[in-house]
Amino acid sequence: MLVSAVVLAAGAARRYGKPKQLECYPADGTTLLERAISLALLSGAGEVIVVLGNAEQAALEILNSYIRPIDTKNVPMQIVFNPRWAEGQGFSVATGVAALDPQSRGTLFILADQPRVNPETARNLISHFLSLPDSDNKIIFPTFNGKRGNPALFGRGFFSELAALQGDSGGREIVKAHPQAVIELAVADPAIHEDVDTPEDLERLGR
Repeated sequence: MLVSAVVLAAGAARRYGKPKQLECYPADGTTLLERAISLALLSGAGEVIVVLGNAEQAALEILNSYIRPIDTKNVPMQIVFNPRWAEGQGFSVATGVAALDPQSRGTLFILADQPRVNPETARNLISHFLSLPDSDNKIIFPTFNGKRGNPALFGRGFFSELAALQGDSGGREIVKAHPQAVIELAVADPAIHEDVDTPEDLERLGR
């Protein structure tokens, strides 16, 4: 079964003050955008959709020189543009879902401001999803110390609701509406709770 990965890298980053997806991770000098795409490519997903918006041209320049991880050269990657990026993450989610392969059975949503998530975490989420009965109608969150984090994986049964999202709701309202669909997967990865909201966060995580 095909499982997709959608990289959400279109946001306004108002708290950060500038497009954080273009910022360099101090530990290795790669941008947060590149790290998010590498995570998607290493996740085991059969396709990767990258949603751009804010600072689109600068992001495309970065992608022109982006070097894929060696063992993912055959994973197709598509870049799409969200013209309503300034209005909230919901439009980026909807843009990504609209670009999915029609055969996709689920999609993993990867946030561009979580630079330390372990690829093994993403692989475990996809593997667990594929092992579930009625996986089309499941939503999987990773947990660390009992607390949910990201990335999250939605089965295709929720694609129509995801494609209708607007504003800044993301998938939260869908999760609230379908609590019986949620599966939690414990992972040994505290980075599922880490995100970059300020330059200080980036410096701290990069150390």
